[in-house]
Amino acid sequence: MTSPDSVGPRWFSIPQPTSVALTGGDWRQASVHVIAEASEFEGEARRLERELAELGIEHGGRSAIRLRAGGWSGESFSVVVADDVEVNAGTPAGVFRATRQLLQNLRAHGVIPRGRVESAPAVVERGFHLDAARKYFSSEWMITLLHELADVGINTFQWHFSENEGFRLASERFPEIVSAEHVTRDEAARVLDAAADLHIDVIPSLDMPGHLRHALAQHPSLRLPSAGALETDHALDVTRADAVRFAENLIDDVAPVFARSTRWNLGGDEFVDFARIDEYPVLAEAAHERFGPEATGFDLLTGFVNGIGAHLRERGFAARAWNDGMLRSSAVTLDQEIALTWWTNWHAQMRPVADAVGAGHALVNFNDALFYYVLGEQAGYSYPTSERIWAADWHPGLFSALPGGRVQEIAAPYPDALLGVAFSVWSDDPAAQSPQEVADGIRGPLRAMAERAWNGGSALTHEEFLAVAGRLN
Repeated sequence: MTSPDSVGPRWFSIPQPTSVALTGGDWRQASVHVIAEASEFEGEARRLERELAELGIEHGGRSAIRLRAGGWSGESFSVVVADDVEVNAGTPAGVFRATRQLLQNLRAHGVIPRGRVESAPAVVERGFHLDAARKYFSSEWMITLLHELADVGINTFQWHFSENEGFRLASERFPEIVSAEHVTRDEAARVLDAAADLHIDVIPSLDMPGHLRHALAQHPSLRLPSAGALETDHALDVTRADAVRFAENLIDDVAPVFARSTRWNLGGDEFVDFARIDEYPVLAEAAHERFGPEATGFDLLTGFVNGIGAHLRERGFAARAWNDGMLRSSAVTLDQEIALTWWTNWHAQMRPVADAVGAGHALVNFNDALFYYVLGEQAGYSYPTSERIWAADWHPGLFSALPGGRVQEIAAPYPDALLGVAFSVWSDDPAAQSPQEVADGIRGPLRAMAERAWNGGSALTHEEFLAVAGRLN
């Protein structure tokens, strides 16, 4: 690799600040006072003291790092490095993002370059999704991961704990569905506490009405009835009120774990073979009976998603759903308040991003072509790399392409409806990698997404990115 001191900026951080104006010289002290000039920053001041001590910079001396309020909102900040260091931010989260920049420079080359940096994120969400249902990840591993995510500006963690192959979060109401290896309620509380301390919002992901094979194995009467050679053992029978109540009860059982969360991904994807949805007799008959002769199973699916969204809203959660089965109904309109987590357009019948924008839905860009880390490289996926991310010149508004390679793009400045982006680990082949191998494998491409998500692209070349990111290990 090219020497990190001979390429790229001297400000070593991921993500890079929005603007950097260096004045020459470096800051490094043997000891320093960290002063919170606003009471709400006291916690961040004490955290920074501990972190500096770990790097050999003790509390005391004549130099100061001052945490000041004013001039910024959200996660935005400025940092001025002279004889003292001045951090300006409007929130504790903004102070936290700024102090990560200081620490990354100190870890990378032992000093902080003097000058002024300012930074504001291009999108409000930079997320990470973990499939901890097919594969068991310990609470300790997840907490370590959260620290690594927070270090590079990731601020949402979507915890996917239920899948066809497992249910890995303790259940009080349905203990029979819980996998032998799972996260207990006490362990979950520690994960949630760590996330809150790191300014990361946790988004529960409980996929329904599909992806429920493991749970339905203990409640087979609630499965969608047989449809010949088409699989139904993973699908809830959305035509039945008792099955819908079961779905709601699953949510109600684990909702207290996520009392601090405000968003919830209910799934809605891969419920049945969408290209053959008319071949499921129960769905076709119920759709015609409820909505008329032109209705399809998509109307039933949309009605179910709307109902679960309303159920979540009553409990304080804003609902989200995957995009592939949405916006395809004719008689039932998807609730505009449901945000769409847009992962793919692999099939020609899936609706394009433009339809979601036109219908007024908020979007999170999951771009499976670049940011799906699928264990075992199943389903035709290959592990993401920073090289591919740079080659695509990816930015938060660049979604997975339509069939034939047609580009789907929302240009900057991004509308409020583009909430953000996310990187995903999917555990399709759980034995393919150990948890440590997953952590090592995602580090480079995750940092690439973090850099380009915060900045709406990047001023760095790929070589410069590697030089900076390589010094942060």
